[in-house]
Amino acid sequence: MAAQSTDLKVLESLTRAQLHAHATRYYKSGGRTEPEVALVVYGDARAVFKDYARTPGWFGRIIAPVLIWREASALRRLDGIVGVPQLYRQLDARGVLIEYLPATPWPQAKPAEAAYHKLDELVDQMHARGVAHCDLRAPSNMLVDEDGQPYIVDFVARVCRGRGWNLPWNWLFRQFVGADESALAKLRVRFAPRLATADDRARLDERGPVERIARAIGERTRAVVRFFVGS
Repeated sequence: MAAQSTDLKVLESLTRAQLHAHATRYYKSGGRTEPEVALVVYGDARAVFKDYARTPGWFGRIIAPVLIWREASALRRLDGIVGVPQLYRQLDARGVLIEYLPATPWPQAKPAEAAYHKLDELVDQMHARGVAHCDLRAPSNMLVDEDGQPYIVDFVARVCRGRGWNLPWNWLFRQFVGADESALAKLRVRFAPRLATADDRARLDERGPVERIARAIGERTRAVVRFFVGS
């Protein structure tokens, strides 16, 4: 463990070029609207490097920093919650280094029922910290490891609770919280029907306008940006 801790400290201090040099796998190779996403290994330490530095055009200069800020700020707000990847370092406006999670996307993992209860608790903790994910209808944003520990990733679409005086925004935030809860209901109905309640099924039949907005945020973020950058 001591060696791994030392290796992680070194990994966190690497430059962008050094991080790419230590990449052993690229989950995404990057493009006009996509970051490079790499698994970086240094000794016994691993991390995921999301990097827009080589993303060209308006997206790389203007949009990418906004996306990096959105994800990094959410991870800082959720720091310490088991099931949310740790933000190791924000290199600059276009790159972040995040904890590597040895886990499998929910649909492929087919987790036990206990994992669904843990996932509910995890989402409750996120909401208590003031973060609604807004893209939990994409099952690939939920992972689970061999021990049944759930994880939630990709916070680009998140919506955060406002200050106490901002009543209209906080009302809207609560609607997005409801959209997350509806996404969990859909997950149960689809992958664990024995756990699905009548309320879960009713939620799917009564999708409201805010939930549709939340879904659109998750599904359309990059599509809308592609339109503006002309890709």
